[in-house]
Amino acid sequence: MSIRPPLVLLAALLALGLCPPRLEAGAAGGLMMGSVVKSEKWKMDRLRSLEIFEGKVSFLNAVYNLKADYAVYDRKARVWDLHGSVYCLRKFLDGAELELYCDSGKYMEDMQKAEVFRGTAPVLMKYMSGDGKPLNGRCDRIVADNARSSMDFLGNFYMQTPQTDIFSDNGFYSDTDHSFLIYNSAPDPAAARSAPKPGPLAVGRRDGRDFAMTGEKMKFFKDTGDVKLYNRVAGWIKAVKTAPDAAVAGGN
Repeated sequence: MSIRPPLVLLAALLALGLCPPRLEAGAAGGLMMGSVVKSEKWKMDRLRSLEIFEGKVSFLNAVYNLKADYAVYDRKARVWDLHGSVYCLRKFLDGAELELYCDSGKYMEDMQKAEVFRGTAPVLMKYMSGDGKPLNGRCDRIVADNARSSMDFLGNFYMQTPQTDIFSDNGFYSDTDHSFLIYNSAPDPAAARSAPKPGPLAVGRRDGRDFAMTGEKMKFFKDTGDVKLYNRVAGWIKAVKTAPDAAVAGGN
């Protein structure tokens, strides 16, 4: 059966976040043109104003591919809920793609906010830029805010690029400068006398050198791969081994 525009759900989340281009106002309706939602069962609870989709729920058009085991749309609250093996693929005009896997998700139409949650496994993200650069990650929960063009990655945040692995409690992505602010949660006041909590950690290899660095906060720029650190900065870079002088090596 055909469906009207409100099945944006996690598609709205993916449209916010890790990569451009940003959608122009009014573009969502165009994106949903010709879209189809399928499920094994569908029913309308008129008393509670709920539309319920059960079993192999799928939503597909030229831009989005969304799947779940179960979905509910609350007409009064204008809220979507998805549960069970949630998967979403978002394709962008520049050839980039973003995949997201999670246990459940929620989209609040009026607030233009989306949340996704882990189950037994963390929320997984796989991004591939139009020129073939990967950026992958995982966390416990994501909160996306369309009005702010931002995404919060909350709990056990991990991000991987070809050159760098980043570990922290949380991350905040802003589409304004295409950057991730990476930070740890505030320490437990009850543990104030204990040793300071380690900051976010970045490890990797660049220009043939292994490195590791940490600070209270760090900022990662998605387009360039640059990293900036703030406060209590520490780290190391492995020295490059140079070939011995030929004369010395030859014993003369």
